[in-house]
Amino acid sequence: MPTQDQDPDVNSAREAQQQYLTALQRTRSDYRLSDLAKAEAIDAAYTAYLGALQAAWDRLQERRRKRLEYLEGLVPVGPGIADGTSPADRTVLMTAFRTAYDRALDTNLAGRARMLADAERFDDDAVRRGTLTAVVDLSEINTLRAWSEHHLTTAAYLPEVGELREAIALRSTRADHRVAQQAFQAARVPEEVRALPRLQRLAEAAARPASRFA
Repeated sequence: MPTQDQDPDVNSAREAQQQYLTALQRTRSDYRLSDLAKAEAIDAAYTAYLGALQAAWDRLQERRRKRLEYLEGLVPVGPGIADGTSPADRTVLMTAFRTAYDRALDTNLAGRARMLADAERFDDDAVRRGTLTAVVDLSEINTLRAWSEHHLTTAAYLPEVGELREAIALRSTRADHRVAQQAFQAARVPEEVRALPRLQRLAEAAARPASRFA
């Protein structure tokens, strides 16, 4: 993904705010409009602004989630049994995976590293998957980093996974992530929007015919 402070959806959020502020200033300076008309126009502009902001945020988060899903899918964890596999073959593959997984859990850190090395040496997918699943379950980051550096073409796999998880959960401390998040902080509600219900009530009252008994 692009640097977050230059992300297209972050830029969309900035543009939405600029368009809103321009509309706000233009409406406030239009002497031809009544207070009610100004409030209604500003309310519409503010509502559209919030909608554009939310849409840009949703797109950004969705792209983050898809990128994270793609990266996490690069590490072969789980049995990895293809759809359409016959019941007999499925049983054999699941047994091989479970055996490797249990063996990986029963050994120590160095033992799991050796299992991974042997799995790559002999291209044993069941052992590879079983061991990596155990490594992930045990949060052995150094083992996973060593494997990913040798067997994944995606640069900086683990750092990006961690950064994406933090960004999605709004816990990122990266400078560009903080700058990007600021772009999605909505401007405060204009006073005209707060005053709109009162102005509408006054307009409705003025439009009602006066009682003949008044």
